[in-house]
Parts: sequence; structure tokens; C-alpha cells
Amino acid sequence: MFLDEADITVTGGSGGNGCVSWRQEKYIARGGPDGGNGGNGGSVYIQADPNTDTLSDFRSVKNFKAEHGSRGEGQNKYGKAGNDLLLVVPPGTLVRENGDVIADLKETGDEILILRGGRGGYGNAHFKGPTRQRPDFAEKGEPGEKKEISLELKLVADVGIIGYPSVGKSTLISVISAAKPKIADYPFTTLVPNLGVVDVGERSFVVCDVPGLIEKASEGKGLGHQFLKHIERCGVLLHMLDLSRAMVDGEIDATKLIDDYQKIRKELELYSQTLGDKQEIVVINKVDLTTEDLQPLLNELKDAGIEVHSTISAAAHMGIQDLTKHLLPIALTERENVPEEEPAKVVLRPDIDSGHMGAYKITTDEDGTIRITGKRIEQFTAMTEFANEGAILRFKDVLDKIGLGKAIVRERKDSGAAVFIGKISVDAYI
Repeated sequence: MFLDEADITVTGGSGGNGCVSWRQEKYIARGGPDGGNGGNGGSVYIQADPNTDTLSDFRSVKNFKAEHGSRGEGQNKYGKAGNDLLLVVPPGTLVRENGDVIADLKETGDEILILRGGRGGYGNAHFKGPTRQRPDFAEKGEPGEKKEISLELKLVADVGIIGYPSVGKSTLISVISAAKPKIADYPFTTLVPNLGVVDVGERSFVVCDVPGLIEKASEGKGLGHQFLKHIERCGVLLHMLDLSRAMVDGEIDATKLIDDYQKIRKELELYSQTLGDKQEIVVINKVDLTTEDLQPLLNELKDAGIEVHSTISAAAHMGIQDLTKHLLPIALTERENVPEEEPAKVVLRPDIDSGHMGAYKITTDEDGTIRITGKRIEQFTAMTEFANEGAILRFKDVLDKIGLGKAIVRERKDSGAAVFIGKISVDAYI
């Protein structure tokens, strides 16, 4: 099933806890600490893979978690790192967080690191030193980060086939490529976009058959609003007009085709400037329905500003080969010139997101609660085992070294206000 939008939650693996262990070997007294570090948690990546063309894998499963790291062990054995999680999406997928585009995976192999796994906690062997010869504590593993992201697919094709419903778009793509779209003699047969690869000699290009557009499609009427976005990235538009719509009582009325063309053009321009400015090739389909000379019709269309490139019959395979030969060089040229219609927004990170312990920020809520934020200090606090006295002493020592202990005292004064570092209450440990 075709799916072009999905909201998912991704969670990095938590780091494994560090180990508290003591070297115990025969005839070796005072072996000292030998607890190993925990393994790092797995990270989450998203990669563009040409072997998928839909986001349907994210239809039923909404939560994705990387593997946790294993805890450390005695004899300085490190825990195993958790495996990374790789999510694959079709080329042309936008990744959003809080409405901002954080990645535009347009090409095969494009990849983004969504979030890193938590760091494994240090074992007690890590803390051994001249002034702390028998550390009896270890760090907890850092919890895995969690994010809610949105995926939005915009199909990447060289040529987008557009037009009113039932003008023959699906028939054309089935004739010029190996695509097998649903074809029937009623409107809106095509409910999802179809992609096909067109081979011309030793070269090829990709075509996209978009569900039929109608008046007010840009406002959400019919199926157009849902799929207009898929042709924003096409290099060129193949605008199909249906000769049968102009045949009235055996005569051909050019005004009907002019009206159809102008209505579709209006919807493209209303939807986005990108579509309105895109190069377009106009063809008339179903010319096998008449034996009349079509030159008068072509002249009337030209006078109305509509330059028809060719007349074809997709069902009868008339003019198809010449059309694909004409499209190939245009498609290959435009492939390199498709503009960035929605560049990824660069989000500047404040200094509190740096990896330095001393990069923190202190704020006070209306109720007097003191909150300290900063990437490294929050990580350090989350990994401290507050049930262990030695770990608490280390926690206080670090706060004093970076000046945070005194800063909290100044901010707190004599109020006894609650103090949080990140989401963890530290009132009892300062």
C-alpha cells in the first residue's frame, strides 16, 4: 500500500551500567578495582534506499528502538555496544522534527544520524587514582534519547505526467515503462502515484504518473492536493490533453482543451511557485479516435498560447517512440537543474548543547524551582548512582570544580528551593 506521510518515535539505546568489581586472585592481596565500563547504546540512522518507494513500513509500527548496551563486568571487561538501528525510506523523503526540516534524503544512499545512543557508564576501575584508590562506585549507563519525527515522501522523478482524470496518463506510463498501474474507463482510476523507468537506447529516465487533477485541486478537492507535492521535484511536466473531451457531435471544439489546460495550469501556480515555473511539454492523446486533420486544432491552441509538441495515442502506440526520444535529453538536463524548493532549515545550537561540563544555564521558575540545563551536566547527573555514597561525593566534587555548587547556593539563598539538573531532582545531594 502506498503511504507518503508517517509520524514515528525513535529511541536510542541506553548505555550499559558500569561494574563495581574487585580483583580477586590467589596470592594477590589488595587487587584493587577491576570493574569494566558499560557498552554504548545503539544509534538511530535513516537512509534513502531505492529498493523501497513507499513509507508503508511505518504504517503499523510507530516506535523504533536501537539496542541497549550491555553492562560492564569484572576483570576490566567492557560491555558489548548495542547495535545501531537503520531505518530505510525511499529517495525523496523529508525528515522533520517539530515542523523543521532536519534532513532531505533526495538521493540514493543519503543518510542522517537522528540520535546517538547513550554512553556506557564507567566501571569503578576508571575512577582509580592517587587520591581515590578504592572507588566503590560506578556510573549508570546514559538513558537513550527519544525523539518524535515526521517523514514526508516527495517522489523523485525526471518527468511528471499530469492532466485531468482519464486522459490516458496510466496508459502512457504502462506503454513506455514496465509500470503496471490500474487502468479503467472511469475517473480517478489512479489513486496513488506510479513510478516507471523509461529506457531509450542505453540511457533511461524516470516518469511519475500523478492521479488526475481537477479544478480547485490546490485547495484539496479531488486527489490533487494530496499528490501535487510529488511533481514538485520532477524536472519537466508532461501535460496531457484528451482529444475525446473536445469531440462534440463529431466535431472538435478547441475551447474545451484550452479550458482544461488553463484550469490545470492555474492549480499548479496556486499550489506553489515551483510548479508554476516548471518546464512543460504539452501533448494531445487519443488521436486515434478521429481521422480529421488536427492542424486547425493545433493552430487554435497555439493562438491561445498553448504550444503542442506532439499528438499521440498511448493505447494505439502512436507517436510514443518519438515522444520518449524527445523527453530523454530534456529529462537528463533538468535532472541536474531541479531547484531546492524546500531547503533544510539550519537550527543553530546554543552553547549549552556543547560537550563541556561547564557549559550550563541556570533558570528559576515562577514557583522558585531552580533548573540547570546543559548537555554534559545533564548526562553526568543521569549517569550518577545516587544510592552510592562514593558516587554522591564524586557528584559534589564535580559541581564544586565547575563552580555550579556555589552558583546554586547564590541562586537558592535561604529559600530551600527545589533544584533540578535536567529532569532529576538533586536537592538532597548538594
